[in-house]
Amino acid sequence: MTEFNCQETKKHVHEFLQQELSDAEMNEVAAHLAHCESCEGDYGFEHLFNTVIQRSCNEAPPAELASRIMARVREINAEAGK
Repeated sequence: MTEFNCQETKKHVHEFLQQELSDAEMNEVAAHLAHCESCEGDYGFEHLFNTVIQRSCNEAPPAELASRIMARVREINAEAGK
């Protein structure tokens, strides 16, 4: 099992926030965060950053934009198939 020191905790803080770690890893990261101000600060920043992204990404893109993107993807795929 990985030891969640500062380096490992900071490397996995995103997965921790997304609950993508095993239960044991979640518990180890939580324990480390509870006792390390530096990692707790990184966690706070990552949490805030994720919250801002989630709030900003709730809206669907305009239909015109989605159509233009799909047309460009088709062009790229057609060029790659040559």
